[in-house]
Amino acid sequence: MKNPISQGLRTKTLFSEFEDLGEEKRRQKKLFPTRDFSIGYEWISKEEARTLWEFYKARAGAYEAFNFFHPWSDTYDGEYVGTGDGSTTVFNLPAENSSDYTVYVDGVEQTGGGDDYTFSAGGGTDGADKITFTSAPAAGKRITYDFTGNLKVRGRFIEDKLDWDTFYDRLTNMGLKIKGLLNA
Repeated sequence: MKNPISQGLRTKTLFSEFEDLGEEKRRQKKLFPTRDFSIGYEWISKEEARTLWEFYKARAGAYEAFNFFHPWSDTYDGEYVGTGDGSTTVFNLPAENSSDYTVYVDGVEQTGGGDDYTFSAGGGTDGADKITFTSAPAAGKRITYDFTGNLKVRGRFIEDKLDWDTFYDRLTNMGLKIKGLLNA
């Protein structure tokens, strides 16, 4: 049986070619990659598929974003958490069941245990892990996270106009596509 969840990484690079010099210049447009997913189940009952269909309808197809946790634990580096604004101290992490974690503010490792922040397993939105800084990161400072655990993905369905038969067919044959968004 095939893996019911496949994952792809999406980045954005701008290319400029200077034909007279034969050079190519590249510029990274997105600082943090996003992940796109496909979910598909060859052997799903119609009743179970109807539950997913109701979820799809409740999101109005591609309209409403949602969070889900990747079901398999892995190790992730440099996951985007958020950007400081000088007043926010609480941030949901892009993870659950985190272990071996490190928090960075603009690439500088922070000290846990109350020195720079406290960690709360499952204390965030949708059961995500969260951190509370002792003082708010300055405006514009990027917060990133290295960890081992289950990745929280923010995404939306790519398809906006599916009927039940097409939805079920995609779910059982090709997979439903989910466009990954920057974690928030």
